[in-house]
Amino acid sequence: MSFVVGLLFALVMPTLSVLVAKGLGVRPFLVGVFFVAMAASSIVFSHMLATWSDKVNDRRPLIMAGMLFGAASCLVFAFSSNYWVLLGLGSTLFSLSFAFTSQMFAHAREFADQRLTLGQNTLFNSIVRAGIAVAWVSGPPIGFALYNYLGIQRHYTYVAIAYIAAGLLAWLALPKAEKFDTSALAPIPASHKQQVVIAIIAFAFLYACNQTYLIALPLYLPEHLGLDSSYAGWIMGTAAALEIPIMIFGGWLGTRYPLIALIRIGGLCAAALYLGIWNATALWQLFVLQLLNAVFIGFVAGLGMTWFQDMMPGKAGAASALYLNANNIGNLLGSLVIAVFAEALGYRHIFLIMIAIAACAVVTLSLLDKR
Repeated sequence: MSFVVGLLFALVMPTLSVLVAKGLGVRPFLVGVFFVAMAASSIVFSHMLATWSDKVNDRRPLIMAGMLFGAASCLVFAFSSNYWVLLGLGSTLFSLSFAFTSQMFAHAREFADQRLTLGQNTLFNSIVRAGIAVAWVSGPPIGFALYNYLGIQRHYTYVAIAYIAAGLLAWLALPKAEKFDTSALAPIPASHKQQVVIAIIAFAFLYACNQTYLIALPLYLPEHLGLDSSYAGWIMGTAAALEIPIMIFGGWLGTRYPLIALIRIGGLCAAALYLGIWNATALWQLFVLQLLNAVFIGFVAGLGMTWFQDMMPGKAGAASALYLNANNIGNLLGSLVIAVFAEALGYRHIFLIMIAIAACAVVTLSLLDKR
């Protein structure tokens, strides 16, 4: 199921900046505003869903609802050529889809808690995340190919139909994970809560970098290297292909070494990646740099949610939502970077700002306990 959900988002996300910037012909500031609105609404929806979802006996209807919201957002993208309609309806519906889809990770954790040993949980979560990485191998290039070949309307309409099919798959095929009694669990220590707050800040910085990268790369290629934006799909797909073994390897390492130490390595790779992109003069260099991107995402995304869930035992839904809210806050910050700086600096020099943000993330991660 993680592969299906990842594929749907991979077909939509990389093409959105092109849809808004070129399909609607708006300036970089408004491109940034669109993604700011989407990230901000995701934070609100995820927060509303977080604690409530842990009281629900079956998360499968919530996952199905996320897929239906995704279908509705794609129909707005397909048939509206008005920027403000896309901003108001498209970004809101897509944010709802993202918020409800977080329940897939909570469902996976509850399933693993029932069927697997404690040590196997980390590897299992990494495999679930690897399913998303597998989807991103083919999703972005297919997304750009369909976008260019079919046009805006048919591309997003077909993806909307796929979202509906995925919702039915979630309802019919996912095994039910029984809720277990959490009343006997000790309250979450205050020290853990402090660690979670620090981690939210660090992960927000890391995902700010990633969001800026996803928005900027398709526009950086024609501006700086004179290449077609569709190459971004192949670059992202290459990174995703490399992420798969790195995520699984990271899950194995996570059973032997502190998760946070591995996540710090991912943050350092992010800073090196953006420095390399800023200095790049040829397409092949961007493909080589995707090894750094793969370690960044493989360690940060592959192990991050497990770290949050380990810090909040018995609260898989709230922990997953907090992790994804750190992602959403990062998306908000990354979109603000585009809105504020892209028009003045251009898309190449945006990567210098991303280096600084990644460095801040690594410094913040150093404040966390090695656990």
